[in-house]
Amino acid sequence: MLLRDLPDGSTLAISQPMHALVSGQLARAWGAPGFAALDPFEEVATACAQHDVAWMDWEAAPTLDDTTGRPHVFRAVGARSHAPMWAAGVDRALASWGPWVALLVSRHGSLIYGSYADRHQLDRADAEAAEHYLATQAVVQHDLAAHLGATEAQVQTAAALVAVTDALSLAVCGGIETIGGVGTAPMADGSLVKLALSEGNGAIAIAPWPFRLAEVTLSWRARRLPAGARWTDEAAMRADLAAAPVQPASARLVPG
Repeated sequence: MLLRDLPDGSTLAISQPMHALVSGQLARAWGAPGFAALDPFEEVATACAQHDVAWMDWEAAPTLDDTTGRPHVFRAVGARSHAPMWAAGVDRALASWGPWVALLVSRHGSLIYGSYADRHQLDRADAEAAEHYLATQAVVQHDLAAHLGATEAQVQTAAALVAVTDALSLAVCGGIETIGGVGTAPMADGSLVKLALSEGNGAIAIAPWPFRLAEVTLSWRARRLPAGARWTDEAAMRADLAAAPVQPASARLVPG
């Protein structure tokens, strides 16, 4: 879950699968000259849109962060809880969308557990869960890639597209002032280019511009929590969150 605090004190709660749908919108607009293409297109676009399938059950019953009195944001969920969910998400992706999507969901999990040790290895239980995921999913990834006949270069490029659309969607949905950078984009020549993001005049500017469209409009939905909403009881928090009004949100992206 992402929590975005608004100027009036209220908060937008965006689920991980909803943020992932924005990643899918970004993927389907991707493809300015010089940038790597989605290959295979539908499978990579679907993986971008469904990369957080692991969170579906958790979002239906989010846990309470006692230190904030609000639902846990995704970065505050330890690997001991998160890694088994992610492995189950790979299985769910395989059953639902096939081996390419499962492979890319699995690779994205490996990126998370391999790159963010500060977050997913806070103590031994988290470290062991992350290490178990990395070890077991390496076998899964090898077998899926072999089944598909996919080259490592092809898989790396596809995985990089999932990662960059994920990072960009987090920045757009959660706010660039809190999320930070928007990731590194794979190029057609095999290189990587860091994207930069800025906001002003009702639009978000990105440079270099990675999309084949002149501008991109993104839309999603979020639950609006009232100003100062805090809980001490998890069941009450879940009930209030489920009853919170759902409102549309959008962003317009333009070349920087």
